[in-house]
Amino acid sequence: MSETEDTTVEEPIAGATEAATQMASESVGPASNAAPRRPAALPASLVDRMVGRLGTSSQMHERGVMFQQALGPALEEMLQLSTGLEIDVRPGKIRMGRRRELWAELIDGSVYCTGHVRKWADEVSYFCGAPLVIGLVECLLGGADPETIEAVTRPLSAIELDMSLVIFENLSDVVASAVSQAGEPLKANVDAPSAVVPEEIDDPAPDCHAAAIGFEIEFAGSSTVAYFIAPQEQLLKTKPVKRATIKDDEAKAQSDWRERLSKRVVRSDVRLEARIALDQMRLADISRLQPGDVLAFPEETGARVILGGNGKDIYNCALGRTGQRYMVRIEDPTGVDENWRAAFT
Repeated sequence: MSETEDTTVEEPIAGATEAATQMASESVGPASNAAPRRPAALPASLVDRMVGRLGTSSQMHERGVMFQQALGPALEEMLQLSTGLEIDVRPGKIRMGRRRELWAELIDGSVYCTGHVRKWADEVSYFCGAPLVIGLVECLLGGADPETIEAVTRPLSAIELDMSLVIFENLSDVVASAVSQAGEPLKANVDAPSAVVPEEIDDPAPDCHAAAIGFEIEFAGSSTVAYFIAPQEQLLKTKPVKRATIKDDEAKAQSDWRERLSKRVVRSDVRLEARIALDQMRLADISRLQPGDVLAFPEETGARVILGGNGKDIYNCALGRTGQRYMVRIEDPTGVDENWRAAFT
């Protein structure tokens, strides 16, 4: 039997739905003139467990390990194909709870997105630690050596947030491969990444029982985490393939990370800054400056302007004027290296 044929869909506990319905609707005693007593309501968690929406800790841990074994090797291969960098993926923690509770636990220091696996689950979600995204973009855009990168956790820039989509696309593709039925490959898609989860009132999906299947991702000497979150009901029904596979066309599509990143940078709007160098002053003189004081440009050289952005100097310029507007004229580069675009992520 092939790996794809290992995928099976399992049914909830036999007769559980009928039993729950019967217990909730039965009256006590035979019919009489007295009003029938209202049957005691079953705990919601018990009903969910009986009908297959909620699993036990052992059930979900077992199913989570199956998905880690199926997804991990393929995710590692996809990330390496996408980036051309050495990335290791190992099994991580398996968490259980309500979907929004898991979101609240995982969003700190992470970026997330929602997604859909057609004919399997309408609502799944993915989380990835911000240090992984920051490190990958720094290596791919700036040409940095992974061995010299220091892991940091900070809010992602617009470019970094946009490029995290490639990680989520990789994870989404291997999930679809792992749950596909024999002879019927499933398609998956992901939504725009975000660093903030929506408020409950803005969340269109029901807050179901879910499980977060984690992975430890090693890159550049540091470790971060990624999670795949799905309804327990779907995880309980599905036995994934032993190992998700990567199609040739999918692998080819993932190899354009650098090109996508470069195009994204070129399209970005960057706020430029022009700094004017003035004469040196003693600290004592600077401390006595008051509003209205006037500082002159150096007489012998005129106003020297340095043009840059995001703390990176790019060009030496000369200050001029056209009509009522001050202008700068590009003179020559400041001597930055060829990877200066990395400063604008």
